[in-house]
Parts: sequence; structure tokens; C-alpha cells
Amino acid sequence: MTPPNNYEKPENKYHNNGEKQAATPENDPSHRPSSRPIFESQEAAEPGTVSATKGYGSIPLTGIASPKAARGIHYKNTRLTRAQLEQIEAHLTARDHAVLQAIRKYRFLTSAQIGTLYVTNCSTKTSQTRHRNLLLKRLSDYGLIRPLERRVGGEGGGSSLQVWHLTEAGYRLLTLNDPDAGPRKRTKEPSAMFLNHTLAVAECAIQMTCISRNSYDIDLEQVDSEPSCWRCYRDADGHLCYLKPDLFVITNYDNYEDRWFIEMDLGTESPTDVVEKCDAYLRYFYTEIEQRETQMFPLVVWITTDETRKQRLREYISEHTKGHPKMFLVITPDQIEKMLRQFIDAKELC
Repeated sequence: MTPPNNYEKPENKYHNNGEKQAATPENDPSHRPSSRPIFESQEAAEPGTVSATKGYGSIPLTGIASPKAARGIHYKNTRLTRAQLEQIEAHLTARDHAVLQAIRKYRFLTSAQIGTLYVTNCSTKTSQTRHRNLLLKRLSDYGLIRPLERRVGGEGGGSSLQVWHLTEAGYRLLTLNDPDAGPRKRTKEPSAMFLNHTLAVAECAIQMTCISRNSYDIDLEQVDSEPSCWRCYRDADGHLCYLKPDLFVITNYDNYEDRWFIEMDLGTESPTDVVEKCDAYLRYFYTEIEQRETQMFPLVVWITTDETRKQRLREYISEHTKGHPKMFLVITPDQIEKMLRQFIDAKELC
């Protein structure tokens, strides 16, 4: 069975699987013709189906004013008891919790990324840096976070290049009241390739967050990272399969919902790796699991380093996916806002 191609006309937005609605002020604003359904929240999916609710990694992504923290609590180099963790938790602010959840979600975050997300009410860059460093020092003194020995971009680049991860105590604090939480794997110094990719994924989510903050008509409804964004399903032969995007994102633009699978490409993957990943998305598409659950299939967006790499990826994907629905888009980071606003011509799809 060949699925319908829903991406033929630029004015018909990328994810629609339904009929075009009649133009009314409520469902078709004059400046935004669209055939996509108006956004409605979904009910939680059963295990093994598409999750329509925010996973553990979905966290507040705005700066939250922090009251003066309690002083005199330093557990930096000791294994903390539950009582000590509860004592620390009593002194944490909403912003402290959000920072810990963000680091847990993305595995690693730089000081600059944390500042962009959570220190947003300062009038100058110097003030933001000072408040950010105080925030990170306090959480580090509590023994909840720790910087990697490696700094992004090499030595001598300043505190903004420090990379932070949760300690064992930080993970235990976040899961104090979660009976299903398993033991945390010990964090090892990651390879440069893995770290760069992980930080690039986080940077993509942060960029979308900033676009949403600064826009009156774009809302970032959900951002799920690995493994929350994975899809588990069985193929035609009954084998258990996993689709593993880097991010799954739901945005709401002008009261219309869009869904995206995001793949970050730093130019290190071979053409074979790229087309194999595209094959995985096609296999999942033809199961129709996502379409049955949400009435749409997310657009698969490859975000790559520059225009040269972008054209190469488009050639790889277009050649390999002939005869299949056009469900892949390749962009550079500066085109993310255009993508969210549906300002990219449908001819760019491959």
C-alpha cells in the first residue's frame, strides 16, 4: 500500500493527513492558510504506542526568580544520605530544580546554555554571567552537579565553556519520591564526538526555546530528548524495533500543531549512515502507528552544519527515497525559525 503524499503543495503544510477545513475566522486566519487541524491536546497513550504527554525530561524552560539561598550547606565531596538530600531539597528553588532537570534531560549542558535558559532577568551580560556562576556554584557546593575536566573548544575559554553533568547525589535528589527510578549509571568522561553531538542537540532545543520566548505566535509545547523520544514497535516479522531520533518536538504556531523528529548532523556521519536512518523512519512510517495515534506523521528534520553539507545530505536522501513520501527536510541552524513558521517551500522536502 502506498501512503498518500501529503506534501505536494507549498500552501498545504507538511504534516497534514486530513481534509482541508473551510476557511473561517476560527480555524483559518487570513494570513495563515492551512489544511492542518487546529491544535488540541492529546490523551496519554498506552505503553508501546505514541506518547502524547510530556516525559520526565519535559521541564520548564523559562528563567525563574531565585530567592536568597540558604547558606552553610556544603556536601561537595561526600556521599549524601537521604536525610541530607531532603535537607538540601528544602533549600532549592524552582529554578534550581529546573536546572537539575535540564541537565538530567540533556546529559550535559554548558554554563552558557544554562544561563540562556534560566538566567533571563538581568539587564547586562556581566550581571547575567555573575548570577549564572553563583547559581552553578551553589548547586556544585551542594554536591548535585559537577563540571567535566574537558571544556568545550579547548582550555582557557572562560567559565561559559564549562560542561556540567549531574552527580550521583543530584540524580538521587531528583528521584527521592520516585519508586520506579533505577540506579544511575556513573558518568564517565565522554568522547569529544559524543559530547559535541549531545551539546548540539541541547543547543537546538535551547534555540527553539528562545524563538518561542520571543514570538507571540509560536509556542514550544513539548521537547523530548533521548530516550523519552524513542519509538518502540514491532516490524512485519514481529521483531522488536526502536526508532531513535535525537529530539521529538511539538510546536504550536498560530493555533496549529506541528510535530517534528529532529536529527542533528555535525558532518561526521557517512552517506550510508544517513540513508540507513532514513530507512528506519520509512519503516516506522509504514507501520502507521504514529498516524493512528495523532492523525499526522512528524516531519523528519536534519539540521546540519552548513550549506555545502546540506546540499550533500539532500542529494543522498532524495536519491535513496525515490518513490516514497517526501517526509525529510534538511536545514541549517539559522533556518529553524523559518521551519517553525512553515516559511520553507515544500520543494525543499526530499
